[in-house]
Amino acid sequence: MAIPLTAAPAKAATLLTTVQAEAMTNGGGCTALQDTRAVYYCNNDSTYTSYAFNQAGRYSIRIVGASSANNTAGINVLVGGERIAALTFTGTSYTTQSATFDIANRGAKEIRLRLETDNGQNDTYVDYFELYYEGATPPPPPAPNPPSTGAFASGVYRNLFQEWGPTITNAAITAKLNAYWTHFFTGTDDTKRLYYTAGSNSNGTLAYIKDTGNDDVRSEGMSYAMMIAVQMNRKAEFDALWNWAKTYMQHKTGPRTGYFCWQANFSGSCRDNNPASDGEEYFATALFFAGHRWGNGTGIYRYTTEANAILDTMLHKEDMNGGEIESVTNMFNRTEKMIVFVPYASASTFTDPSYHLPAFYELWARWATGWNGNQAADRQFWRDAATRSRRFFTQATHPTTGLNPDYAEFNGTPNNTGNHGDFRFDAWRTSVNWAVDYSWWAADASSKTLTDRMQTFFESQGTNAYVNQYSLAGNPLSNDRSPGLIASNGAASLSATNARAWKFVEALWNLQPPTGQYRYYDGLLTFMGLLHASGNFRIHQPGGGVADTQAPTAPGSLSSPSKSSTSVTLSWSASSDNVGVTGYTAYQGAATSGATGCTNVTTTTTCTVTGLSPSTAYSFTVKARDAAGNTSAASSGVSVTTNPPSTTAPAAPSNLTATAGTGQITLSWRDNSEDETGFVIERRTDTGSWSQIATTGAGTASYSDTSVTAGTRYIYRVRARNQAGDSAWSTEATAAASGTGNRNAYQQIEAESFDTGSGVTTSSVDGGTVVDFSGSGSYVVLNNVDFGSSGAGRVQFRVATTSPGVNIQVRVASTSASPACTVYPDGNGTWHLKTNSCYPKLTGTRNIYITTTGAARINHLTFGS
Repeated sequence: MAIPLTAAPAKAATLLTTVQAEAMTNGGGCTALQDTRAVYYCNNDSTYTSYAFNQAGRYSIRIVGASSANNTAGINVLVGGERIAALTFTGTSYTTQSATFDIANRGAKEIRLRLETDNGQNDTYVDYFELYYEGATPPPPPAPNPPSTGAFASGVYRNLFQEWGPTITNAAITAKLNAYWTHFFTGTDDTKRLYYTAGSNSNGTLAYIKDTGNDDVRSEGMSYAMMIAVQMNRKAEFDALWNWAKTYMQHKTGPRTGYFCWQANFSGSCRDNNPASDGEEYFATALFFAGHRWGNGTGIYRYTTEANAILDTMLHKEDMNGGEIESVTNMFNRTEKMIVFVPYASASTFTDPSYHLPAFYELWARWATGWNGNQAADRQFWRDAATRSRRFFTQATHPTTGLNPDYAEFNGTPNNTGNHGDFRFDAWRTSVNWAVDYSWWAADASSKTLTDRMQTFFESQGTNAYVNQYSLAGNPLSNDRSPGLIASNGAASLSATNARAWKFVEALWNLQPPTGQYRYYDGLLTFMGLLHASGNFRIHQPGGGVADTQAPTAPGSLSSPSKSSTSVTLSWSASSDNVGVTGYTAYQGAATSGATGCTNVTTTTTCTVTGLSPSTAYSFTVKARDAAGNTSAASSGVSVTTNPPSTTAPAAPSNLTATAGTGQITLSWRDNSEDETGFVIERRTDTGSWSQIATTGAGTASYSDTSVTAGTRYIYRVRARNQAGDSAWSTEATAAASGTGNRNAYQQIEAESFDTGSGVTTSSVDGGTVVDFSGSGSYVVLNNVDFGSSGAGRVQFRVATTSPGVNIQVRVASTSASPACTVYPDGNGTWHLKTNSCYPKLTGTRNIYITTTGAARINHLTFGS
């Protein structure tokens, strides 16, 4: 039977037979056998023949066909009843498409050509096919093993094509990339090219990328093409594209100043003034790379200055505008630390998973100059955004199929605006984002799990046959195949750990540059996929990307200022480095792995080694590390003997706090003991009993509880433990979880269950816990309030105020948004229910902000239809 291919062919193929399609047996339906071709009109039309395979091995089939119209028609190839390929032909000119497959057992097998993708827009013509013997089936390559050090630190970019097929030469890869460049950029064939020059101005040549399917120019295509140009070292084309985008697409006045319109006419006028967030992300990063690769020029070609201006606009648009003006918002939600779908009105209240680019954010965290002197704060935001996006990828992907939606809420649940809650065209790109992030930074091992899961699903659909749209549960929503998805799945193999990845790498290698009307999106994704998979999509660092090979100096003056029966505190003087030290690790004796509690210490020159035995002698050294992965020589050693076992229980921890975040509650406390062996953490709900949820090691004074339910209030306590017993409990701390589920707007929402807030405290009154608002400017945030599709038209608060004229307001997405609902308490100091209408109705799942115009107290609220 036919089995999926596993490695690259190693020698020239032998032609076995040529079969005219009209000479095959008619499989019924609407199939027509004409004089020089077979015509497939309807789904399940087919022709078939039999061939006696006289040996096992690798074979290929090459089919000459065409579409009846200027669009894409398809035909599926089945050998021995198994579908081995889904081939497509674009346009009315005959072209050759091929597929490779393996035969495990010799003998006669049916070869069938069957139409399964008919959508009424064309018919499929097949002239003939040729069958070749490629040779023995090569042994499969070993499973890929993604490095534990990312390319930013190591300078090493994987070449997946050569890992899969060692016979593929650098010259062959360069030739393929150059062929794509000619096809899309410098060629003149209007069925192939995307790059069009458009005159010149005082800054030089102007050029745009044509969206051939929609007959317009898009910031997506312009920024992708600029990235391709800088990776291919094509400065002239890069500058011409940037000149056109800067001249025609970037707003010069109004609340969108600095943003780029996402859609423009060839004349340069904007069709839609709003930006698409991925365009700005790629513009900024491509400009950074250009400045580092070629050096900055003058005017608009001060590349890194322009890149930083785009970062400032994305993060600080509302600061620049003095608030949310004409519904224009920041491109990154500063609370969620996430890119928004569109920084405008309700489109800014959710996100697009394919816009999450943590690999880029890590670079911005190192290169951003910061807005208005806020370099440290801005760089920390980009660092946090990278961390949040990595966690978001897991939240937004299906636990079985690994598929993600086009659009999603900030907690990862699908947003079905315009039927984009399924795996459709935007979603193709997301796996590339997490795989490149792992390739460059190796910061989140879950990327490997996500790729393996997703490729398992697509393998189950047929590596050479899966379609381009699915529900998240894996139900096909299309009959079409798309090169852009095939390319993305191949590039995602950068973080794969299973040998099935080579099937997707091979499928990417075998792609041809798309032609015809719909070549734009598929073509750009395929080109970038080839760059990623061949190791030619690279970080261009300041100074031309010269690798840093100089190690930091050794840490000095290592000492132990304190110790206990189970821990030793170490302190040392800082190392120096030509670029910068990024962390320290302490080593016990001759161990090659870091000591517990002292691995990758990043912000101080002290740490505490935990998990030691009482009355035991230990020796320690410390090494420094820089961003390039260079490690210093070891410090001088220090020897320490731990204290005898404790005879008294440890002191109780104090200052326990609980902070709610998306999908977790983070605890921190003060460690008042010097001889604990660890801490015990217990939790309960308002009506539940205490139960232990975790223990931590000695010297650890924080813990993140991820086993929480959104909207539920949790109460925590902590105590220390050692050989002599347990301390007393700490004081209790309370927080309400957010982000892992939705609040029901039509059930009572307790005010104290808020996720974040400012200028508020809680107190016990009115038969429960209430939130005290200190005055104007104070607020609380309630995340993930589900209003449903019909929407909420009114709200009721249980409220008390002592000053007449104080208003309670409900706002969506930010404190500066216009109030959707306003209630007017009586102002006499008594607790009462107050109701008013909301306009327009609140629909969908939203984060709401409760604000006040003065001091007020709120117990709970409920929305109504």
